[in-house]
Amino acid sequence: MRKIVFLFIMGSILFSCQNNKNYTISGTVADGAYEGTNVYIQEMTNDAMVVVDTLVVTNGSFSLKGVADSTVLRFISLDESVSPQQESRVPVLIEPGKIEVLFDTVVTVKGTKVNDAYTEFRQQQRELVKSIRSVMEQYNTASAEGSMTDSLEAQIKASYDKISDQLTGLNFNFIKNNIGNDLGKYAFLTSSSMFSPEQQKEILELADDNFKAQENIQRVIVRLENLENVAIGKKFVDFTLKDTQGNDVSLSDYAGNGKYVLVDFWAAWCGPCRQEMPNVVAAYDKYKTKGFEVVGVSFDKDRESWIRGIAELKMTWPQMSDLRYWESPVVDLYAINGIPHTILLDKEGVIIGKDLRGDALDAKLAELMP
Repeated sequence: MRKIVFLFIMGSILFSCQNNKNYTISGTVADGAYEGTNVYIQEMTNDAMVVVDTLVVTNGSFSLKGVADSTVLRFISLDESVSPQQESRVPVLIEPGKIEVLFDTVVTVKGTKVNDAYTEFRQQQRELVKSIRSVMEQYNTASAEGSMTDSLEAQIKASYDKISDQLTGLNFNFIKNNIGNDLGKYAFLTSSSMFSPEQQKEILELADDNFKAQENIQRVIVRLENLENVAIGKKFVDFTLKDTQGNDVSLSDYAGNGKYVLVDFWAAWCGPCRQEMPNVVAAYDKYKTKGFEVVGVSFDKDRESWIRGIAELKMTWPQMSDLRYWESPVVDLYAINGIPHTILLDKEGVIIGKDLRGDALDAKLAELMP
């Protein structure tokens, strides 16, 4: 009798353990226009979405059951052609439990610990994005109406920066706390560029080796290494491109040869570059006789546009480009996220400043060349 009871208990335990791996996904689609359309279960492979299962919306719902031997990230996607403006794809961490997915004006996933946390994170994210849009609308309205003042612009900028910092902090904390699961890893993949190098390093130190070995994460790691190579206090990293006549020219032809050198990364298509260029022209005219040089490095892709931009912006200093746009190796070499981007080199070619613009550039040059 005891043996029978023991076997019964062990069987119940075993059955319970097996059940602990079961998962169900119950989906609800609020918009009746999706009735009878496909629901795609996808996985992300090499930055591409691959369909691994297909369901159908029936009576406004769909369901999926299975056994989760380990947690895995999947994406549930509706037919985006039905309502192109509506959010139609959501990441879901497949893990044991009952997972509920609701496609409405806002898409939510709940029912398990990590999915609950991700949904809460996304809700907070949406609120902050709304606040940022409101601030931008305030700026655009004031600019259009001509009511913008210096104090109002400063106030709007302060509000924007505050909300932006909150958004960065929200993303950082979620990812740091979840980098051990696929939702946290996915969040890092889609938002790593918003973090400072120090924040990126802090997260990557917590990540597993398989994640860090991925090609797209290796690019982040290499960029961080390159950023250290071109940090303030380091000597410039040399490169060779073509000048406007098609001749090979190197940064070392100008840098480290007894002059202060401003390396200006720009492009003719770049609006902010064009806005800043008069400041660079003024600085060049003011200090060129005192041992100051500017070297323009263009990320253009069309030679005629590049040459025309040089003339239009009255750039009379040396220029170089490989006309490869953002595919230029220089982008990674100097870990450049956007342009205009500048680095200031001392007479020995050591980096002593970055992204100095307008009055800040003039003040620094006046300090170096009184």
